[in-house]
Amino acid sequence: MKMQKKLNELKLKALENQIPILSDDGLLFLVKTILDHKAKTILEIGSAVGYSAIAMVVHTNASVVTIERDEARYLQAVENVKSFGLESKIKVLLQDALTEDVSGLYDCIFVDAAKAQYEKFFLKYQNQLTENGFIITDNLNFHHLDITKVKRGTRNLIKRLNGFKTFLQENKEFETSFTDIGDGMSVSVRKPL
Repeated sequence: MKMQKKLNELKLKALENQIPILSDDGLLFLVKTILDHKAKTILEIGSAVGYSAIAMVVHTNASVVTIERDEARYLQAVENVKSFGLESKIKVLLQDALTEDVSGLYDCIFVDAAKAQYEKFFLKYQNQLTENGFIITDNLNFHHLDITKVKRGTRNLIKRLNGFKTFLQENKEFETSFTDIGDGMSVSVRKPL
């Protein structure tokens, strides 16, 4: 119970500082999926302040490697992980997930970073899944914004996300399910050979 209270405080602090974090229902979906698939090792692309990595460990007891390229957020994530006493379960890396490599195989890869790069993240990390591993992506609906009522930069981002959804639907190697939970999430599981 103490951990949950601390987690809520971390969530509120992130929201106060306008740091985008996983919604409550998105987190519940993520945790349930991890538990359902019995995932023990997780690679998270996009740490922000470490909220979702900490929540995943608190609720599933899995081990997490999380990547953040923004140094200020990386330092906050490291500090937050330390304040929860979870340094043995969470490894925070300061690096660009697209240009630098991460070693290891993972039961779950959670992508919640630069939305325009989702397809590149997927293609780069798909071979680091364990045999029954899966990839979860967040923010696929991008706040349900109407593409006809937004500025060009946002319109291009929505088009990229729609292109990524098509990529997932047409992917011959993975079976993907979509949900409107949170800001839209997907779960991609490799098809049996």
